[in-house]
Amino acid sequence: MAEEVWRGVVREVLERLDRKLSVESAIVFGSWSRRGGGEWSDVDLLVVTEAVEAVNVLDRFYIALECNVPRVDLFLYTYKELENMAKKGNPLALSALVDGLPVKLSDRVSGLIEYAKRRYERRGRFYVEKH
Repeated sequence: MAEEVWRGVVREVLERLDRKLSVESAIVFGSWSRRGGGEWSDVDLLVVTEAVEAVNVLDRFYIALECNVPRVDLFLYTYKELENMAKKGNPLALSALVDGLPVKLSDRVSGLIEYAKRRYERRGRFYVEKH
């Protein structure tokens, strides 16, 4: 039941975003992707779109607020930003790429997921490079 709720919320957010941005990929991550989400959990949603390339971080928060969907934490990145984050071992990017649940996926983000899963593994609350 709870999974149906977050899927509906994600679908609503993506419909609202698609009116303004071209969404390349979307990944649910955090507690929901690790099967730990519950009735009161927020949905963490990472969206890859080239439409935010020239948009500063503060304005990206305004875009997220304009979606006006409660209990969704929305993270907007370009592919290049996400790729750089993954290569640097950024925990937010790795959480989405290694443990996330893709709801919309492009070929290049799919490749980035494969890269992150080959290079990193989760140990407790952290991601470490595989040797």
